[in-house]
Amino acid sequence: MNRDEFMKAMGDNCDEALHIVAAKNQDYADGEDPFQNFRMVEDAGVMSVEKGLTVRMSDKMQRIFNLIDEEAAVEDERIEDTLLDLMNYCNILLTYLRDENGSEVLARQ
Repeated sequence: MNRDEFMKAMGDNCDEALHIVAAKNQDYADGEDPFQNFRMVEDAGVMSVEKGLTVRMSDKMQRIFNLIDEEAAVEDERIEDTLLDLMNYCNILLTYLRDENGSEVLARQ
């Protein structure tokens, strides 16, 4: 794979992830608040939205580790699906932080 093919593949991955998050967000959140389902942990007093998203990301990481080591028991679950989910959770968290805090997100780093 050369650099142009790499960049095309990266763009294709992002397009696929965006398609998935659009469909899932339609199922999990109403049109007024795209973060609605992620706010549930905070509304319940369990943890912040940010920490809730990182827990979901860590679940995906654990699943990736497991899928690398062994075949999934669920036949239609592919490692690609889990990687795309992780991409989306990272992007959702970044989008949420920017929406909540603006440029302060990058300044805190």
